[in-house]
Amino acid sequence: MTKGNSTAKPAAAGKDKEEFDLFWADQLADKIAKRDRFRYSDKKFSKPGTFVVKTSASISGVLHIGRLSDTVRGATVYRALVDAGEKARFIWVAEDMDPLRKIPAGVPASYEKYIGTAVSTLPDAEGCHKSYAEHHTDEYFKVLNEFVFEDMERFSMQEEYAKGNFSPFIKKLIENAGTIREIQNKQRTNPLKKDWMPWSPLCSSCGKIITTRISAVDEKTGVVSYVCKDYLFEATIAKGCGHKGEADPLNDPGKLVWKSEWAAQWARWQVSCEGAGKEYQVPNSAFWINAEICEKVLDFPSPEPIFYEHLTIEGVKMSASLGNVVYPRQWLEVASPQLLRFFYNKRLMTSRSFSWKELPLLYDEYDKAAAVYFGKAVVENEKEMKHTMRLYEISNRPGSKAIDVPSTLSFSHAAMVAQVFSDEKDIIGSLEKTGHYHREEHRQIMQRIKEARAWIGLHAPEEVKYVLQQEVSGEVRSKLLQLQVKALKTLAEKLKSKKWDEKELYNECYNIAKEAGIQPPEFFRAAYLVLLNKERGPKLAPFLLALGDRAVKLLQQI
Repeated sequence: MTKGNSTAKPAAAGKDKEEFDLFWADQLADKIAKRDRFRYSDKKFSKPGTFVVKTSASISGVLHIGRLSDTVRGATVYRALVDAGEKARFIWVAEDMDPLRKIPAGVPASYEKYIGTAVSTLPDAEGCHKSYAEHHTDEYFKVLNEFVFEDMERFSMQEEYAKGNFSPFIKKLIENAGTIREIQNKQRTNPLKKDWMPWSPLCSSCGKIITTRISAVDEKTGVVSYVCKDYLFEATIAKGCGHKGEADPLNDPGKLVWKSEWAAQWARWQVSCEGAGKEYQVPNSAFWINAEICEKVLDFPSPEPIFYEHLTIEGVKMSASLGNVVYPRQWLEVASPQLLRFFYNKRLMTSRSFSWKELPLLYDEYDKAAAVYFGKAVVENEKEMKHTMRLYEISNRPGSKAIDVPSTLSFSHAAMVAQVFSDEKDIIGSLEKTGHYHREEHRQIMQRIKEARAWIGLHAPEEVKYVLQQEVSGEVRSKLLQLQVKALKTLAEKLKSKKWDEKELYNECYNIAKEAGIQPPEFFRAAYLVLLNKERGPKLAPFLLALGDRAVKLLQQI
């Protein structure tokens, strides 16, 4: 493993090929590069000059970090292809022709009238952008580059349809509507009717995209007749206006239905790989139906899927309508983008449940991986070590830039220091006493302190929040037993007597409790009462070392 350079190719850097074979994205990149046959026939295809990895997001709701998972994993496969020496492109598509299905939290209730309308044509609720879709896309991309280090090309389905880039695919799909019906009907209990078409017009009266029902097709001109009727989503109804109209699929506004549009996207951008949630693994899912349409109708090999678990917030699926979303900018307030990439790049089909209170634990896992990558820690299992190194490398910045050596300061310790000291000089002084400060890590250390302070203020559970006492109150004194007072006085003397390291002081605390004739939990409880006016607190030994003379002064007051 070449330290500090995430862009070295396996052969050039002398990396063990097995190291790459262990990581899911490298396995998938290898599969993509070696594949040469269609799925639904024995037909062969030539290796493309450039492999295209596609990611997309529906703009019908807000773009939260759950939506980022698809993009991050796509970027990881793109990086794996490049690291394997392949030419690749990474593209992002805004699904801004999708209809609004329900009202996200924070959007006015009056938007109920727009349910069923393409989000690209909705007005912006906040009035700062031309459309609802543009508002959410713009907000998303203000921070997206922080998470996606790779070059990424952007496309809009609304613009693609307007430019006519999908017209050839619309024509071919309509001409082969019978074949598409057969493909779909194999998986349907309620077969599609003979007059079904893979394209829906935009209602020329109310502007909705989901409510138009095609009633007839002119076989000579291809023009369709339609009626605008109510459409039932899972939890909402898109109200039709009753308008009867006509539309030309090759010239008038409209869109392909999803079980044809996805296939057209793959053929349009020559896609080799795309992500999808684990629910798309089943044979009757939209992914595999589109895969068959793509190959049998559009004569293009369907892409390799990246199937993954969805993100939940404390066990509940993240949803804009529920309001339990985490925005990318909120993540950046308290954590690094590399940490989110690390979180998503772990094994794909492992459930991901995020909780703000567990952020320190995620940072601990990330820091352990960093220690392995930079040779500061060893994992006995060689395969696990190689996997950990690759996971850390691919989750950090690629390209010509070196990977930063991270701070060795744990997030938990940073959160403790951030609550006790506000001045940078005091912070450094405290960290020097505990052995956590290294001059070459100054920038990383202060960034972690900043993130930890924000986490304490915004998301930390009450049990990790505390305020260092300025003096010992009478109330606290009344709660202390004489043996506890004796032990704490001894602790104060011991702290003044020499320079301690964390392990020594930890052991000494137990010795003091034993000599005073009290159980260790009672000793720790007394110390926390004096220092924090709480019965629990951070690990005592490092906390005492971080406080230095301030701890001694408080203990002496009793």
